[in-house]
Amino acid sequence: MVIAKSPDFEVQGTGSRYLDVDKINKSLDKVTDNGATYAEVRLVAYTDYSVSMRDGQLERAIPGQEIGATIRVLADGAWGVHSTTDIASLEQQMNPTLNLARSVAARRSSKDRAISLAEVPIIEDSIHWKPKKDVRNTELSERLEHMRLFNSVASGHDKIVSVNCGWHDEHIHTEFLSTEGMNRTWSFQRSLINGMVTARDGSDVVSYRTRFGGEGGLELIESCDIDELGNNAKVSALRLLKAKRAPSGKMPLIADRDLTGVYIHEALGHPCEADLVAAGDSCLDGKLGEKIGSDIVTVIDDPNIRGGYGSTPYR
Repeated sequence: MVIAKSPDFEVQGTGSRYLDVDKINKSLDKVTDNGATYAEVRLVAYTDYSVSMRDGQLERAIPGQEIGATIRVLADGAWGVHSTTDIASLEQQMNPTLNLARSVAARRSSKDRAISLAEVPIIEDSIHWKPKKDVRNTELSERLEHMRLFNSVASGHDKIVSVNCGWHDEHIHTEFLSTEGMNRTWSFQRSLINGMVTARDGSDVVSYRTRFGGEGGLELIESCDIDELGNNAKVSALRLLKAKRAPSGKMPLIADRDLTGVYIHEALGHPCEADLVAAGDSCLDGKLGEKIGSDIVTVIDDPNIRGGYGSTPYR
């Protein structure tokens, strides 16, 4: 057995672990002795809660808890990958994953380059972004209280015909061990409330979406002015009913913070995805170190800045 805690064990951000580190390391050493160039184990334990409401009525409330792990083995310049929810079987799956890597390598085209790994710092750490209020301890009734407040504020006009409201929170705990000596564990939470307000005037129908959330526990939602969030969504939907269609063509653009984030995500975030670059499908392929934008634009991606929905405790 390589699991130190059952999947029912609640990781409270104290450094507790699911995996038996000694047994996993012995398994990694063994697969290296059997010919692997490199091997790793990554475990993720995921607890979440999703709620949806339409026009003040609860539609569904779905709590969830999952745990799974992935083994990656590099041998003969090719990857073997095995993913499972049977954490106790990890020890037995090392050699089959090694054999898979060798099978992939044997079928590699002469045009394909053998895989090798870059030199990276070897880190041993445990980082837990503990929230002020663990969102897993939140009752459904409390979630619904916030959502009903949004609904009541956003629906206060005769031209508002529908209000949808959603809630999602999650606790993510990750453990990572490798033959290079990596030994990392981290955890954090995300909490989010969102809404869509639909307005109608005759045959004209428009919808406005809004949300509030990011990295953090229940305290994040409690810091939100739900009245303001709902009222802004209502006012924005009503304004859209009277809005003129935007003209086409090139012109100066004034964008707020949220919209700017969307532009950066689409124009720069997706092209930076490693799989797109490796496949040659990215417009940034081969441009590392080159200037790719305006002199007045600087983009810095730092996931360690807490509070954002994309914030993570690691780089």
